[in-house]
Amino acid sequence: MIWRNGANSMERKWGKPPWRAKTPAATPSLANEVEVAIIGGGLTGLSTAYHLARAGIRPALLEAAALGGGASGRTGGIVLEGTARAVVEGTGQTAEFMRELVEREKIACDLRLPGCWEIEHRRGAGESWLPWEDGGQPIGIARTVPGGAVDPGALMAGLADAASRAGAALYFDCPVEHLTPGAPSRLRLRDRAVRAHWVVVAVNAWSAAFLPIQVHSALTYACATAPLDQALLAEVGLAAGIPFYTVDQPYLWGRYVRDGRMIFGAGLSFGTPDELENLTLANREFQAILARLKHRVRNLHPALAQVQFSAQWAGPIAFLERMTPLLCALPDTPTVLAAGGYAGHGVALSVWAGAQLAAAITERRPLPAWGALS
Repeated sequence: MIWRNGANSMERKWGKPPWRAKTPAATPSLANEVEVAIIGGGLTGLSTAYHLARAGIRPALLEAAALGGGASGRTGGIVLEGTARAVVEGTGQTAEFMRELVEREKIACDLRLPGCWEIEHRRGAGESWLPWEDGGQPIGIARTVPGGAVDPGALMAGLADAASRAGAALYFDCPVEHLTPGAPSRLRLRDRAVRAHWVVVAVNAWSAAFLPIQVHSALTYACATAPLDQALLAEVGLAAGIPFYTVDQPYLWGRYVRDGRMIFGAGLSFGTPDELENLTLANREFQAILARLKHRVRNLHPALAQVQFSAQWAGPIAFLERMTPLLCALPDTPTVLAAGGYAGHGVALSVWAGAQLAAAITERRPLPAWGALS
């Protein structure tokens, strides 16, 4: 199954996140042959389109649904450096790279980079702890790493607008049903075929539909509280507005939203893309994971015991066995490039990866060895 549901359909299926990316106006008719076809309209695909257009190439971005319906629009918006495994070559300044792009294009996406707490289930020395108990265990702040948070819906909308202004052609509700790599590659769409001299596959959890690779796809879950006043945030140790994630188990992450809400996330449901497509709000497993998450939040601190929730949702995520993302050309077809499998570290990394993919096409710049297809 190739995902082809619009944003409203995904809200009915997986819940409504607290941000929305407005889909740009329709692009003129798609030609039968294009220089570059980009499959996937998330942050990776949009960044690739933007950087290609700035270099003078008019790519055709093909998104199966509406803007923001997939992983990029349903993330919690925590901005981190590096990959889920480590800060590997080239990824040590991905948050700064995104900040420069946001400032250059004047994208109003509430990007803040105060750092990010890595927390763990222990009590730290001095003031390096949070006044929480998580399952009866204290929570310590192990360290503060570079990063922050962003409104991912506004970031996507701004990046789509910037790519379009630069000359990229963006097509939504335009699912690619099959890719035949070659010179040129052939893409089968719903009602036609398109030839492309270059192809970028940027579909993350759906990568196995187009690539010879094993991807572990999952839904990750989140909820947003009702707005909390500053006194309560101070009481629970979150007045600084610094996002956080655990470096041990059980996993938990969270971040502040400027309107006063806190977002918390935990829990995964693994499955094939077809299975994830059929896992909905009405499913017992879906509801049980969200219920456990809310119960966990309410038990972190007595001041949160009666907190109300304004939103709950899930979104797709992808892992590779090595926990290092894919960022490469296909060995047998170097004109087909791919990126994905960010394992929760994709907000800044995907924007940076899009620039690397564009440079591989326009400048024939080698992609990093750590991203090779194994």
